[in-house]
Amino acid sequence: MLIFMPLIGTTLQDVLEQKEAYRSIRLEVLPYLVKSQLRSAPSGGEGTIVDETGNVVVPPSSNLQCLSQHRAIAPSAFKQDLLASSGGGTHRCCVYIASKNKYCHRLNSIQAYCDINRDVIGEASHLSGYSFSSHNNIIHPSCVLGSKSTVGPQCMLAEGSQLGDKCGVKRSVIGRHCRIGSNVKIVNSVVMNHVVIEDGCHIQGSVVCNNVQLQERAVLKDCQVGAGYTVTTGSDHKSESLARK
Repeated sequence: MLIFMPLIGTTLQDVLEQKEAYRSIRLEVLPYLVKSQLRSAPSGGEGTIVDETGNVVVPPSSNLQCLSQHRAIAPSAFKQDLLASSGGGTHRCCVYIASKNKYCHRLNSIQAYCDINRDVIGEASHLSGYSFSSHNNIIHPSCVLGSKSTVGPQCMLAEGSQLGDKCGVKRSVIGRHCRIGSNVKIVNSVVMNHVVIEDGCHIQGSVVCNNVQLQERAVLKDCQVGAGYTVTTGSDHKSESLARK
């Protein structure tokens, strides 16, 4: 498995300053980075870099520091002489070869985010450090489930969370220290940490961020709720993005 890792931060800023007409990272910046890294150094000595006009460029220390940080994260992506031969004129691009026990996924949409969360209790379950129960789900030992509440297969209920009576959770991930009332239904959703969901709420196909409060009988379908937002009593939202102003 390969992860393409162009340099970010100061290097990306340098590229955009040099190429003011660039408007697309995928179509313009990344091809430029690939072309730039393949530019050969002159015979003036190892570690000497040339720009597009053939002028010698002195590698700035900020880029070397950035490379050092990436090397610490993905050491297999770097050869021994990479730091010595990299600089502002070449804008190195790197590839990290992930082993089979690693997990990689392209995250560019809400659906992809939900898929990744479900993978943590599926093919990538080794990342969570938890073990599956006999019902093919993950429920932390510190969780409390009320009477007649069910947590279906491929679900996760994280540390310190509580479900009231007659709740149903299907194909969903619930984070740490959530307080969920009675008669709540959560389907195909991601609920992050410290969320309060009061009695009678229904959540389907939605992402609920940290510290959100859903008041009684609130309904969410295909929604995204930003951190700290309060969904008012009895409100019904469909295909909306809700966030504090």
